[in-house]
Parts: sequence; C-alpha cells; structure tokens
Amino acid sequence: MSSKRPCVACENKDTNNGIFKCEGCLQIFCLKHTNEHRYFLDYQLDDIILEHKTLFNENQQQSSLLFDQINQWEKDSILKIKQTAQNTRKELQELFESQKQYTKENFSDLAKQLENARENHEYIENDLSRWKILLEQFKYDLTILSPSVVLNQDQDETLIKNISISKINEQTILNETLVSDSNHIQFDDNHHIAMHCGPYRTPAYINGTQEYSSGQYKIRLFISKKTSEFILSFNIMSKLMENSAESEILTYGWQSDDFIIPSQYYSPNEQFSPDLKGKTKFHIEFLIDCDNTKISYFNEKTKRTRVINVDIEKCPLPWKLYFYLYDVGDSVRLLSSTQIKTISN
Repeated sequence: MSSKRPCVACENKDTNNGIFKCEGCLQIFCLKHTNEHRYFLDYQLDDIILEHKTLFNENQQQSSLLFDQINQWEKDSILKIKQTAQNTRKELQELFESQKQYTKENFSDLAKQLENARENHEYIENDLSRWKILLEQFKYDLTILSPSVVLNQDQDETLIKNISISKINEQTILNETLVSDSNHIQFDDNHHIAMHCGPYRTPAYINGTQEYSSGQYKIRLFISKKTSEFILSFNIMSKLMENSAESEILTYGWQSDDFIIPSQYYSPNEQFSPDLKGKTKFHIEFLIDCDNTKISYFNEKTKRTRVINVDIEKCPLPWKLYFYLYDVGDSVRLLSSTQIKTISN
C-alpha cells in the first residue's frame, strides 16, 4: 500500500502524488507544486524585503524632514533674535537720546541762571539754596534715571526669550503738581519740584493740586533731605480740611524717622525693620487706594512696603497729597503719577 498522500494543489485529489511536506504550512505537494510553493515563498520574502527597504527609506526621509524643520526653526529663530535685538537697540538709543536732550535742556537753563547771577551779582541765600537743590536733582537724573533701564526677558517663551526695554523711572508727570503758601518753599520743573529754600529751618507745608476720590493711584516720588538729623513727611489729607489751620489738619502718612502719622497707628514696641530712618534719599512709590480707604508706599531701594488703613470718618474723601519739610535744602520731586484702577460702573 502506498504511503503517499495527494498534493493539495493538484486538481485530481485521488492521485497519491505528494512527495514533499512543507514544514512551515505542513501541507503535501507534488514535485511541480513543490517548486511553485517555493517560488511563492520567495515572492513573499521579496515583498517583505521591499517593504523593509521602503520603510527604511521613508524613515530616512522623515528624519531628513525633521532635520529640515530644525534647520528652518534655527533660521527663523536667528532672524527673530536679530530683528528683536535691532528693534531693542533702536528703542534704547531713542531713550538715551531723549534723556540726553532732557538733561541738556535743564543744564542749559541752569547755566544761564548761574551766568546771569555771576555777571549781575543779583542773588541771595535763597537762590543759592535753590541752585544747590537743582544740582542735586541733576545728579539724581544722571546717576539714577539714566542707568535705570533693564532688559526684561519674556518668560512665556520657552526657547527664544523675547527682550524689551523697561524704563524704571518715568519723567512724565500726569496732572499732579505741588503748591504751597509758605514763603520758604520754591518750585521748579513746572511745580513738580518743591524745595525748602528758606534762610533758616522752619516748618513748611506743601500740597498736591489733584483730588483723589475713587480708584487707585501710584505716585512716584524722589525725596531728598539735606541731613538725616531732622524729619520730613509724606502724607494724604482730606480736601475738606484744606482751609483749616495746620494744627487742625489730620493727615495719614509717614515721617522720615519711620514714625507713622497719625500717632495712634504707631506702637513704640512694634517690631519691624527700620526703613527710612537715617537715610537722606528716598525713592518712593506712593499708592493711594480710595476704593479700600488705605494708603501704602514701596521703598524702591529697600524693597519694603508699608500700609496704613485710613479712617474715612476722620479723613473723608477726596484726598490730596500733603508734605512737611523743615530743614533748608530738603526737597520733594514728583516723578510720575498714574491711575492704575478705577471703579467700574
């Protein structure tokens, strides 16, 4: 009896002509279909090899595309950096030119005053005091205002950080000016600088002209003292008390010895670091918050903040700026005035 089995590919299944068993598919083939089966397997292998090569080439192309994207990103980033740097340099140059012109004009004006005084011998002690204070203000402009430009990096950018010019000190005054009834106070810079130029030390009071009844306002001040021996103060007062005697006016604010006005807000045992005491130059951000009936200041040099809640019954709105100077040579300068918040209707 024959041990052969029929070929699975032959049409005549009754013929026992199978001579080869494929160990892969476990099927029986005749000689003819054995060769065809091998050719078919070779064809499948070629297909796999071709697909492998195709996938490899596609992967290479994809890798090349990614490198192209990186190269393009690099070019775009460099272009962006160059453009941003160019714009920032231009802005910085314009800023320095503006400050240079501002300083030049003020120096020229003071030079004329000094030259006329020397030629005509028409000056007194008050004039000398005023010129000394103005020179101090120019020194402030040159040493403080001019370098007060920083480059801010935009932290929202993860790879390419944008930079921009930040002008820490603005010289533009918005609306607010200073006035006084005292003969010892003289003004300069369109009533943005108030100077104690009296022949002797005596109390002198200065008011702001603007009224603050709602919203929040940030007022930048440069306060200069001749010495640290005597006090001065920066405060707010109620507009309703404007015509009262000085002894009757209730103010809220701070003295240069860190004393808080009014005195009930100050405790001799209160533990906090000295901020103003012993200093002669103060760079102050004075915040008037009418909405929450409080005032505060931020010392730009020490980075400290002080806050006072205002009793609205004792010091009703609207409020005005109020300064006290005592020593000859003391001065207050308004650097900027900005409304930062208003009440929405």
